[in-house]
Amino acid sequence: MRCVPMLSARASQRRLAMPSPDALQQMFAQAIVAPRLDTETASACLAIFDGDADAVRSRMRYYRGNQQATALSVLGNAYPVVRALLGDEFFEALSDVYRQAHPSQDPDLHRYGGAFGDFLRTFDPVAPYPYIPDVARLEWQCHAAYYAPDETPLTVDDIASLSPDTVAAMPVALTSCTRPFTSPWDAVSIWRAHQPDGPALPEDPHVASAGIVVRPDWRVNVLPASAAEAVALASLISTHVDSPMPLGALLQRAASLDRQFHPAAALSRWLHAGMLRRAS
Repeated sequence: MRCVPMLSARASQRRLAMPSPDALQQMFAQAIVAPRLDTETASACLAIFDGDADAVRSRMRYYRGNQQATALSVLGNAYPVVRALLGDEFFEALSDVYRQAHPSQDPDLHRYGGAFGDFLRTFDPVAPYPYIPDVARLEWQCHAAYYAPDETPLTVDDIASLSPDTVAAMPVALTSCTRPFTSPWDAVSIWRAHQPDGPALPEDPHVASAGIVVRPDWRVNVLPASAAEAVALASLISTHVDSPMPLGALLQRAASLDRQFHPAAALSRWLHAGMLRRAS
């Protein structure tokens, strides 16, 4: 039994009146993500296929169900903490609404879901939990960090034999898997509470938090950080590639934002976590 709806001979005879192949593919894609099969777009797509109408609808439901399940699986893998916070039933319904609003535009499914955090900000049922969009934003940074390309980080051994002036003048950049994060909510603690052997959930999510997404040894983690530390590291992202920031200037930037900042301790942590690389 064929699962793919085939164009009948009668439909082929009407091919001059049919949409172009590109338009036909677009109609088929829209029919798959349409809320129902009785929408105008879905009905127009179904009408192209001849034969038993019930069989055509059944085959279309097969495609729709498969696409819906795939989208749910991909979104759930990228946002396990959000799924745990909302519950499976709510998340499944939410996934379908998001899929209709933001259908996948990339053949790489690992890139599906990038707009989820922004989508949640405008999704009324989540409004009573204003911290959830930022948890989603943090999870996407973790997801992106996992799939980021591997690079050679700057290590303690690399600078151990260098003079302080040489170290301070060294141009640096963030490794691709390092993602500074800040939030007006305690998204970092919420994320960490959902990890194996993590701490308890924070009693009050209405607390600002900051962290650094890292991937030492291919295992993604979020290290709690001060806002000054996160903001300073984030400044490396906006630094022009032709004029990278020296390491000394980076440390001074963090110190100017927080009088409690300890450059030596911070640098040691950055290097052990593989956050920095030499800027070429």
